[in-house]
Amino acid sequence: MKRTFSSTTDARLAVLEHAAKGVFKPLSRTAPVFYTQGSRVMPLFEPSDFYKELKKRILSAKDNIFLATLYIGQSEKELVDTIRTALENSDTLKVHILVDCLRGTRASQSQSSATLLLPLIRDFPAGRVQVSMYHTPDLKGILKKALPQRFNESIGLMHLKVYGFDDAVMLSGANLSTDYFTNRQDRYIVFDQQPELAKYYHNLINLVGSFSYQLGLPQPTQESYSLTMPSSMPDPVCQSTQFKAKVRSRLENFIADAMTETKKNDSEDDTAVLPVIQMGPFGIRQDEKMTLELLEIVHRQGKSKDSWWTIHLTSGYFNFTDRYKAFILRTQARFQFITASPEANGFFNSRGVSRFLPPAYTHIERQFYRQVTRANKQDVISIEEYKRSGWTYHAKGLWVCLANQVWPSVTMIGSPNFGHRSSNRDLEAQAVVITKSKELQESLHKEVNRLHEYSSAVSSETFKKQDRRVPYGVKLATAMVKTML
Repeated sequence: MKRTFSSTTDARLAVLEHAAKGVFKPLSRTAPVFYTQGSRVMPLFEPSDFYKELKKRILSAKDNIFLATLYIGQSEKELVDTIRTALENSDTLKVHILVDCLRGTRASQSQSSATLLLPLIRDFPAGRVQVSMYHTPDLKGILKKALPQRFNESIGLMHLKVYGFDDAVMLSGANLSTDYFTNRQDRYIVFDQQPELAKYYHNLINLVGSFSYQLGLPQPTQESYSLTMPSSMPDPVCQSTQFKAKVRSRLENFIADAMTETKKNDSEDDTAVLPVIQMGPFGIRQDEKMTLELLEIVHRQGKSKDSWWTIHLTSGYFNFTDRYKAFILRTQARFQFITASPEANGFFNSRGVSRFLPPAYTHIERQFYRQVTRANKQDVISIEEYKRSGWTYHAKGLWVCLANQVWPSVTMIGSPNFGHRSSNRDLEAQAVVITKSKELQESLHKEVNRLHEYSSAVSSETFKKQDRRVPYGVKLATAMVKTML
């Protein structure tokens, strides 16, 4: 049965009421609100910090671990061994790992996420380790047969990056592989001592797992492993229409339940967390609605340039939807964009067709730069490119600084890139964090400043350089496949 969404009651809006004189209160109509203290929200800054925190939290977990990621790298034996140690140390511990089926079964050097994780299922009693592998319902029929591995991932993926450990949860844009632990810059925020928020994300991962294939030991006719869809679900490939309808109903009920559930609000709480999801294949567009509502709030504050707010917005892949671009160009605010330079794009100098992706993103970036110029907004909208020797760039999210403030009061953290894929094809999750905590605001300022430190401003001269010229064929192809980027 479809349920209607209800807004949070006024009694639970203390932080939203007092932050920026209550201008953020309308956001509570779109997402549930969880309250905490800023001292329990900890941004991390480097990939090595992310990896250390991940392993530490895994080893300290007693009851449950849930890890949602696009994939686990084929060489991550140390990470899997850490999970194994945690399971051996606590008989009550249960582990649920959610990955994308297409990416998670694509082998590299004869190893995939599936084969890497299978020994955990084999070596521990039933029910202690669950590995779910989501398959998009949009890859079906002739398309399923015709598209080779890697190319088929452009149709849709499970893109969540949520890492939970008992009553703590970490939101990120990073996957679980060596480059994300060493030299691929992303974002990571830990929410500590947050049982209600951890429960929300645990329920979300379990929900997505309920309509995903389950990894199991191979049957007699299978060589490596088995993938079985829960009996209550239609198959996403063979019964795509029925699958979509059933999943949409479950997701709508999940959002409705989260909106109506009472949340604790302590008098010392100075921070609000509003989690949102975007699951385009099922018509769930909560994240997009939240992002546009936030931009609208910022716009309404800009009655004069002296009162304009500042938004720092970053994505490793510069490919905003037309709707986002229209809002950005009309919003009365200052925007500072950070995106990957061609050299910091993960596909730079790659083999095959993917080597054309950096120039494709350059083409899209140049088109937007021209739109900014035509709108005569070069003085309030700037673009910077991240370039750090030997590093790639994958960070995503935004920070909002109120008028005449340097430290951000708001951030969005999670997996979406603000692009066509995030909006329409993939499964995404992120959260809006609104805080009055000076300690947290200072940490968020440090976080975004570190990204700016390795970034340089783009100008019209940037696109005139020989190495930034985009072949005509790439321009043509970009227009055709833009929604897959």
